[in-house]
Amino acid sequence: MSDSSRFSVHNTLVRRVQLDGKPFIEKTIRCNVPLPMSLDELNGSFAEYREHLQAAGIAMPSVVESRVDGDCIVCLCEDGGPNLVERYERPEALVRSAPDVVASVARVLKKAMAADVALDPHIKNFVGQGPDLLYVDFSPPLVDSYIDARLSVASDPEERSILQKNFSYFTADSLPYHFAGDFLNLDPGAEALFPDLHAVLQQEGLIPGVGLRDFTSTASSIRALEDLRLRKQIFMI
Repeated sequence: MSDSSRFSVHNTLVRRVQLDGKPFIEKTIRCNVPLPMSLDELNGSFAEYREHLQAAGIAMPSVVESRVDGDCIVCLCEDGGPNLVERYERPEALVRSAPDVVASVARVLKKAMAADVALDPHIKNFVGQGPDLLYVDFSPPLVDSYIDARLSVASDPEERSILQKNFSYFTADSLPYHFAGDFLNLDPGAEALFPDLHAVLQQEGLIPGVGLRDFTSTASSIRALEDLRLRKQIFMI
């Protein structure tokens, strides 16, 4: 087995395992906050969110088992292979050498935007190659009932405000900018890649009429808010 937990910023253990000679991903998810819902209800929110994504035409590895085990939820998923962070050594290698893969991510974002479904566009959440990318992230479950539950246990107005903004960045209006901004999470100098990202996203019709300066400013501000949330240890689940 191998551990892919370094790609998770939540209290989640992600392992590659072999069962009966077949590769699977095992996700063990624990909550960092006292949510006003049982683990069974939270597991139901995961399933609801996956249904929303799949209804939008977003391909995902199948979840073959999902169960509550003590204080955590364990999900066994098909292994779609390395994610795009694992597959490409540096962000520049992806953006400059594989623009077709960037365009494939953009087309997944377009499906989410058309269906008004929230998702996390960080490239660690995409596996596969070329036009056959799969989206793998379903924690936290970005559905209204879960978001309301998480906001209800915010510790103070500042935390609630940060969470509200952060949740909004996973929705249609923000997805192209959030996608670009997350490259700064991988490389502080990734703003040099924004012209290339801007060009692909415009070509795919995600940001019509948006100039590079406004695109860069919005993408950077989204990443800054996420970094603030992480520094303050404000967890989304």
